[in-house]
Amino acid sequence: MPEILTADEAVQRIPDGATVFVVPMPIEEVYAAFHRVYEATGSPKDLTVLWAAGIGPFSSERRGMNHFGYAGMIKRVILGHVGLNHEVVKLVATNQIEAYNLPQGVMAQWFREVAAGRPGLITRVGLGTFVDPRIEGGKLNDRTRECEDLVEVIEVDGREMLRYKPIKGDVGVVRGTTADPNGNITFENEAICMENLEAAMAVKNCGGMVIAQVERLSDVPARPMNVKIPGILVDIIVVATSRKTHPHTLFVDHDPSYTGEERIDLSGALQPMPLNQEKVICRRALQEIKKGNLINLGVGIPAGVAQVAQEEGMLEDITLSTEVGIIGGLPQGGKNFGPAQNPQAVISQAAMFDFYDGGGLDAACLGMAQVDAEGNVNVSKLGPNVIGCGGFVNITQSAKKVMFCGEFSAVGADIAVENGALTIRNDGKAVKFVEKVDQITFSGKVARHDGHDILFITERCVFRLVKDGLMLTEIAPGVDMQKDILDRMHFKPLVADNVQTMDAVLFQEKPMST
Repeated sequence: MPEILTADEAVQRIPDGATVFVVPMPIEEVYAAFHRVYEATGSPKDLTVLWAAGIGPFSSERRGMNHFGYAGMIKRVILGHVGLNHEVVKLVATNQIEAYNLPQGVMAQWFREVAAGRPGLITRVGLGTFVDPRIEGGKLNDRTRECEDLVEVIEVDGREMLRYKPIKGDVGVVRGTTADPNGNITFENEAICMENLEAAMAVKNCGGMVIAQVERLSDVPARPMNVKIPGILVDIIVVATSRKTHPHTLFVDHDPSYTGEERIDLSGALQPMPLNQEKVICRRALQEIKKGNLINLGVGIPAGVAQVAQEEGMLEDITLSTEVGIIGGLPQGGKNFGPAQNPQAVISQAAMFDFYDGGGLDAACLGMAQVDAEGNVNVSKLGPNVIGCGGFVNITQSAKKVMFCGEFSAVGADIAVENGALTIRNDGKAVKFVEKVDQITFSGKVARHDGHDILFITERCVFRLVKDGLMLTEIAPGVDMQKDILDRMHFKPLVADNVQTMDAVLFQEKPMST
């Protein structure tokens, strides 16, 4: 039977030097105890901490993964995303800790491989990107350069693969809603599922200790089919003291539409976008999407594709999904990225990435911070600023069609959509089409070899990835190819023999379908 302890008592059980698997959900009762106990006692220290997905608070506030932002507490992090956790980012940037960034899907699936005692995760995900050991091996700073490789290249049936080596977990921190008398944990009030089961099973099979934070205890045994984490995998249960320490997200304490407790009218949830360059980009991306498609939308500009789809009466004809395991409904954006309102189904993150990696996604719209002539894309590191790849590597390497959506330039651009054309009043200071990306988050070389359908959509032009590199195929009305496009790139792209003018309906006030 699991013990019922306070968060501080649970964290005090963690030995120095432990490897801790944490599930990236708002586990604010237990996470907060890490920094509280460390500040009071100096332990636990020298931890290796693993988490797969990004979680806020988008600042240096001691919430989310910032609870682990102490150089003495952690020696090493292995993570899928870090850019939202400013305290941890500072430690990485100043070489105070060792840091690896691996694809979000790989990490979620990796826990399962550890649980099963298999020789790591063998996959093509990450080939040719910065996690490939022939490039950077996912090492984020100079301190980590001399550390061991966590990834190696192997060959299976004549094809190159990456093997992500297994890691023994000493402690797991997971979350659920209710713990029954046997420690079985149900998820009836959870907005997402994540890799709670996989992490708990991995740690337990490594002989480690699993700490589960729950909202409440029950005197009644749970219905077996409702149990998501069996009590046999749980050692310690911590009951949250308030909804603030067990919220749905760091920015929404509770939304019943996330869990299916309530269904809400979403007809007015998305307001029409004003006619601007972002809307042009989103409209052009929507033209590539067909009825019945399963879609993944990234944060930022790509999220606007859902708004345009609703305006065009197409939102109900496609199924949106997010990599954390959400299928259907309206995925939340910005700081609340992760859950969805009125989801059709919620599955584990590891299972979702199984589906994605196998080609289940019909189309994905994602951002682009930098692009080079090879078709490589960087979203994970800009100069000294460490962000992390999140699910980007998995998604872009497996979706049937990938649309990188973003402004042609950044910082200070003044561009208007007027009179059915684009007017560039002032271009952005930051060039996005560069000679060489700072980090390869998407490998154009691998995509070309695998024959993937890849587009780069901006407000003023569209490129397509072809056998020999990046090819300009469309330009917006009102745009001068030489002055507004070619002269503002740090490389010379291929230019199609018959460059098309982008569809006029993209630049009109009324919906495209009218």
